[in-house]
Amino acid sequence: MNKTNGIDDNKIVDLDAFRKEKNTLKVLVGDYYANLEMGVYLHCVGITDPMHTKDAEQHFMVEDHFGNLVTFRIDDPPPGFVVSNMNEFAAAAMGIPDPDDPQVS
Repeated sequence: MNKTNGIDDNKIVDLDAFRKEKNTLKVLVGDYYANLEMGVYLHCVGITDPMHTKDAEQHFMVEDHFGNLVTFRIDDPPPGFVVSNMNEFAAAAMGIPDPDDPQVS
């Protein structure tokens, strides 16, 4: 990534480019991700070959905890997701409530 804004002085950094890289999720095949605000958990199951229906772009194939399969471009991860783990994904898939959540009586 080139964080400089075109000026020859190496001490000048383009903060917009820096923030974008810092906040971009690094998606890896086999890893788990969660959007806690939406309550959605994802598992990245693979990468497609360049698809002729998507302008020869490669996409990540992911499944959510409901079993739905979706794809998104490898250079455009979904916003709001953070790294999760298999236990959280499995608990969401099986409908196990979080023990810290208040229980309705």
